[in-house]
Parts: sequence; structure tokens; C-alpha cells
Amino acid sequence: MKIEEEINQSKFNSAQEKAIVNIIFTANAIEDAFKNALKVYGISLPQYNVLRILKGRKHGHATCGDLKDVMLDKNPDITRLCDKLVEKRLILRNNNKTNRRQILLKISEKGIKALDEINPMFNLVNINLKTVDDNELLILSDVLDKVRATFKS
Repeated sequence: MKIEEEINQSKFNSAQEKAIVNIIFTANAIEDAFKNALKVYGISLPQYNVLRILKGRKHGHATCGDLKDVMLDKNPDITRLCDKLVEKRLILRNNNKTNRRQILLKISEKGIKALDEINPMFNLVNINLKTVDDNELLILSDVLDKVRATFKS
């Protein structure tokens, strides 16, 4: 369905306005699908992002600053977010032996198991994109990279 039909707006002031509205609307639709997949596990998208980052770490651990640098959502209070994951025993918190002021975070076995259960749910959400072929998705990604770059200047 066209964006005009989705939001019941027949006209936009410019191609830029239409594209931005479409990006935001589409991003929200994708985010809602992922949030629904995570509801069962009682974690948020930023928490899921932390688990994935920690699982993918070469040395197995990261600091809050390391996480904030690569988070998809740059706004969350990373310390509070990690505190919640520690409470749920999905990540572990340890002091760095060489720098006592630095806290190291590592995904726990429970966190790894949670990711193993969650990832198939996310794959079901991703299947919805099969209506768009891989070449179109790569073009879309390139265009989005270009758009995002204009906001970093």
C-alpha cells in the first residue's frame, strides 16, 4: 500500500517530505514488529541490541561506553539499561582488574540462550521482507546510507 493511502494524505509538499514521512512510517512498522516479537521475553529493543553486541564481542566483554558507541538507538541510558539486564541475569558485570573504575559487561549463558530463542522470532519478522528481492534491498540500504550521511554533516 502506498504511503498516501497508509496515512490518508493525498499530497506532500515535496519528494523529500514524502520520503522522510515514508522512512519514519516504515521504520515504526518494522520496530513494532520486532517489539511484538520481544514482548514474550520481557526485553526491549535496546536491551536486545546490547545482548547481540555482547555476544558478538571478540573478547567477550564491553564497557557501557563501548556499547553506547555502537547502539542502534543512541538515546538510551545505557547504564540503567544494563542494570535491568543484570537483574534478569542476561548479562554479567565485573570490575576490570587493571582499571577498577571500569566496569566490564559480558553476556551470560542465560543471555545466550535467550538470544537463541529470540533469533528465530526475528527471522519470522525478516521473512516479511522476502517480497522485496535482495538487489532492491541492497539498493535501499545504499540509498538509506546516503540519506543518513546528509544528517551527519
